[in-house]
Amino acid sequence: MNLDVRTIMLIWSGINLLGAGMMALISFHADNVRGARQWALGHCCMGIGIFTSTQMSPEWPLWIIASVPFIAGCGFGLLFNGIEAFKGKRCHYWVPVWVGGQMMLQSLWLGMVHDNIRMVVATNSLLVSAIFAACALSLIVKATQPLKTAYNLAAASFSFIALMSLLRALNILLKPAEEISLFAQGNVNPVLLVLGGLSQLSISLALVLLITFRLVSDLREQATHDSLTGALNRRSFEDESRRLLARATRTGDAMSIIMIDVDFFKRINDMYGHQAGDEVLRRLAALLQTIIRSEDYLARYGGEEFCILLTGTNEQGAALLAERVRLLYADLRVNWKGDSLQCTLSAGVADSSSVGTELAALIDAADQALYRAKNAGRNCIALHSDSA
Repeated sequence: MNLDVRTIMLIWSGINLLGAGMMALISFHADNVRGARQWALGHCCMGIGIFTSTQMSPEWPLWIIASVPFIAGCGFGLLFNGIEAFKGKRCHYWVPVWVGGQMMLQSLWLGMVHDNIRMVVATNSLLVSAIFAACALSLIVKATQPLKTAYNLAAASFSFIALMSLLRALNILLKPAEEISLFAQGNVNPVLLVLGGLSQLSISLALVLLITFRLVSDLREQATHDSLTGALNRRSFEDESRRLLARATRTGDAMSIIMIDVDFFKRINDMYGHQAGDEVLRRLAALLQTIIRSEDYLARYGGEEFCILLTGTNEQGAALLAERVRLLYADLRVNWKGDSLQCTLSAGVADSSSVGTELAALIDAADQALYRAKNAGRNCIALHSDSA
């Protein structure tokens, strides 16, 4: 296959610059997604570095020649930083500087001092292989669909370029010295560059997919969860509850509802302000999340009222859980601007064996029990069956 290496590298440069444009546009409109800016700058640096390397001439000033591998290396490092930022980890900005500096020093020392183009190409290819392999390893994470697909596609693309760069280094080292040049025509070198360019395109698309799926996931989270506490909102809770109760009707499994209300919540808002009240609700939601099982559902049902749906649990089991929550919350201290707030809660419990599997009936029964707990002096729980 007779392919012009410079043309392939120019195409590769164009792919990177297009990727930089896409990432920059995305980061401008989705500034809540971390990593996009690093990916945009990384693609831009790679595109500029690759393009400039195809135009270099020995007559150019030394500082320009030295800056080309430095810029390209910084681009490779920024891709890694972007992945770490996207996952919510801290970025180490010495990584792109180190990679760029290493490529620059290798190119100057081996290319200009020792005039060994073989080692320049081989060592830089090995460095590219290492940084892309690090990117691939960083992308191997546990995720739910569709994010998992995007992670796997990006990891596979980074891995392929790492492998191609490693093969290119081995190919250079095995060839006779007189056949080595940066833009050598051959059967292996151009093919590897073509495959690398296609993988680079795949990387850009995979990174765009990662951002897109993250935004979709965030929108879904906002639509289904309460922004203050992170619990399900009322609509999502009712949708999930109806699905589970319909299944319980077929299987005969017991289902329980716990309605929880913070005692004297209005007094907290009046005395300390609504922000203090918000913190009280956040702490209660966090406590509930640590106690319920993964198959149970927690929702902020309205104001200071929370609702828990317990699967496979009868009224007595739900009452034990409600009492445990009540005791833990009574011992909880919420520090607020120098004050220590101590709150209590009341709870009402009902189950499907006495009420049935209609969601409205279950919630109404638990709500009536909660009302009795409030009338009994608060800081206690009441069972629906006790009123029968």
